[in-house]
Amino acid sequence: MSDWAERLTAAEAGAERKEAAEHEAEQKFKTVRAQAQAQGDADKALQSDEFRAWMASRHETDAAWGQWATVMDAKPQLH
Repeated sequence: MSDWAERLTAAEAGAERKEAAEHEAEQKFKTVRAQAQAQGDADKALQSDEFRAWMASRHETDAAWGQWATVMDAKPQLH
């Protein structure tokens, strides 16, 4: 496997791990949001650690897929 292909595979695997963590964080937030809604204070969920963790994980996922795109764009040209 070429060096580029190895970098691409690693970048994709990393992005997929970040995406999985993001989905887990989103589920935790949805639980907190449902509890807040049940208490009549849905906005309270937006102040939670779970919301902050979810947003941070979304940022990490975006960055990881951005890294993947950078590697993809660096694909060696065949002559």
